[in-house]
Amino acid sequence: MKRILEVSPFPPFIGGVSVSVKRLCDHLVSLGYQPVKFDTQLSNKKINWKILKFLKYLSLPVYLMFHKRFDIIHFHVSNFLPKFYVSLWRPLFSKKTKFILTIHGSITGRMKSHRGYFAMRGFDTIICVREGDSVNVPEKLRYRAVEIPAFIPPAESKPSVSKNVEGAIESFVQRRTFKILVNGFVIINERYNDLYGFGDAVELGVRMNESGRDTGMILIVLGLHQPKESRQFTDRLKGYIREKNLEDHFMWIESSPMDMWPLLKRVNLLLRPTKTDGDALSIREALFLKTPVITSDAVPRPAGTITYKRDSSDDLFAKTVDLFENYNEIISGLNNYTSNFADKILEQYDIG
Repeated sequence: MKRILEVSPFPPFIGGVSVSVKRLCDHLVSLGYQPVKFDTQLSNKKINWKILKFLKYLSLPVYLMFHKRFDIIHFHVSNFLPKFYVSLWRPLFSKKTKFILTIHGSITGRMKSHRGYFAMRGFDTIICVREGDSVNVPEKLRYRAVEIPAFIPPAESKPSVSKNVEGAIESFVQRRTFKILVNGFVIINERYNDLYGFGDAVELGVRMNESGRDTGMILIVLGLHQPKESRQFTDRLKGYIREKNLEDHFMWIESSPMDMWPLLKRVNLLLRPTKTDGDALSIREALFLKTPVITSDAVPRPAGTITYKRDSSDDLFAKTVDLFENYNEIISGLNNYTSNFADKILEQYDIG
């Protein structure tokens, strides 16, 4: 059997990439393969020093030299430099080894330019998870590009949080009529203020309740980028909720690794109010489970989602009210999102 190496962050690191790659590895195991994992995160999860993670990644070619040759090395790494680094040392290794890169976000900026060509020329196959993104691969490499969404259904799983958190979630969903789930990182920067749209989500929850529509909102904060600014931002949102006397209608879960899958079965809506996005795993999971999804129109979205005009709180409110008032009718019109893209990926491994 082919030897396969997956280079990626892995759980308990939080994020769609780590979950997707873990499921890919689980699928490979179910077929009798034994994929090897090179975790780009540190083994001590309490230490998050960028320099140490960088040094670990730098050690990858040395790691390969001291292991039996892999037939497939599949990279799930972001940003320009990690890709460029691989392309630098790729010629040192056998051409019999197939180097595959998955772009889990989107190809923008310098990755579309000649610099992107130098960063990605070391990869034999470039997988774009976002529909239509392959045209953004530098022209000389476009023949290597394929479009395959990252969604792989999980095996049925039990809640992956502590009993205390699970009990609090159960109590919360029992109290509210209409339940909305929001998840993401709190990112405040010059380009995208509140990238994942937590502020828009909170404003929606307030408007729904003030309009007489009993709504509970679960906000899962996967992490705080720029911790000081992000913390100040979330504190302001919580203060705003207190001012409105609606604390009982909002539940915050912060930095607690958990699988969205069980929770998506217990809510009425997944809200994804992002300013930009990749091929969001949570959206495809919700569609698979026939849980309605409302998203911004920041990027092309999968069929079955309800989109609103990005940064238009009125359009978001109108779409949510329509779902609230016509829920059973809308639910009955949803089709299961049944595609399992694992087999498409395995075709690139030449084992499909």
